[in-house]
Amino acid sequence: MNIIDYIKKNRNKTFREYPFNEIDNLIFSLLTYIDFTNIVPAFKNGKITLKEAAEKLHKEKKNYRGMFIGNTFKMIEIMKDSKRYKDTLLYNYMKVVNDDMQFGAMTMKLPDKSIYISFAGTDTSIIGWEEDFKMTYLYPGASQKYASIYLNKTIGLLDKTIRIGGHSKGGNLAICAAMNAHFWIRRKVLKITNFDGPGFLKSEIESKAYKKIEPKIKMVVPKESIIGMLLYHTPDYIVVKSKGLSILQHDAFNWQCKDTKLIRDTQSKRSKALQQKLTKKLEELSLKERINLVQNLFNIFKNNNIKDTKEIKIREIFKLIKEFKKLDKETQNLLTELLIIIFIK
Repeated sequence: MNIIDYIKKNRNKTFREYPFNEIDNLIFSLLTYIDFTNIVPAFKNGKITLKEAAEKLHKEKKNYRGMFIGNTFKMIEIMKDSKRYKDTLLYNYMKVVNDDMQFGAMTMKLPDKSIYISFAGTDTSIIGWEEDFKMTYLYPGASQKYASIYLNKTIGLLDKTIRIGGHSKGGNLAICAAMNAHFWIRRKVLKITNFDGPGFLKSEIESKAYKKIEPKIKMVVPKESIIGMLLYHTPDYIVVKSKGLSILQHDAFNWQCKDTKLIRDTQSKRSKALQQKLTKKLEELSLKERINLVQNLFNIFKNNNIKDTKEIKIREIFKLIKEFKKLDKETQNLLTELLIIIFIK
């Protein structure tokens, strides 16, 4: 059973009958993959029910971009007719895509009166992936700054039970937002969930801001996690079963669940090995070397007018690797493995 099966099975159960659980958490974290521009109100422009938003989406037949967006649209189509989800209020929608970042966020008030803030993960745009790679040397990045501002702005004094979450980069942004939240907001936050999102630089993991919220952080990754193994993160993460292969395990619609929980699994040797190699290499490279590596990589995309990862073919990957002739063989091999895993499905 995946999350769509879960929604179908429990569509008529209210949150009073069937309290909020980790599968609901994942579902709400994925909704920000949908482009709700001009559908869900921006700041101070009111609220709209999930049912109303889904009906407008269907009517406008928007074009979507993203690895998971098709299933997300299918998911909200089922949610809009469910007793459990249809009356969820959506508001404070924000989407920004420019030369520096790809950012999205939305606030939701659930029928049980709790608040869920979801941060969008990386779509297929090159600028979104470049921002992810910049995390190897830059903190806070543009989206991380926006996430912190967004959380402080969206939470009101009357909001009580607050959950924050996100899938992929959205999970990183959820943690970052909580790290930099006003103290009175941090006290209201019940849980911060990172669904297979990248971690942080070592200095941030060891910071006072991170330590203050660490007990509230929950990290969930699939068996073959790749994105979630980037950078430093909590060692106490949950591994779940996924039907996808390689990078497609990152697609949360492949994650398996039973009753109210995601099915537990053990991390694969390949995922652990990649994590160790990435951590080791990150520690070996100086700040200047990291910056040059990322800039050189994405300059090649830009010079070839590649703006979306869907445009990348296997020949472009090997063209990229040739540009790293000055790097040692170990780094070249690691980059080759990482780029093929992420960009070649």
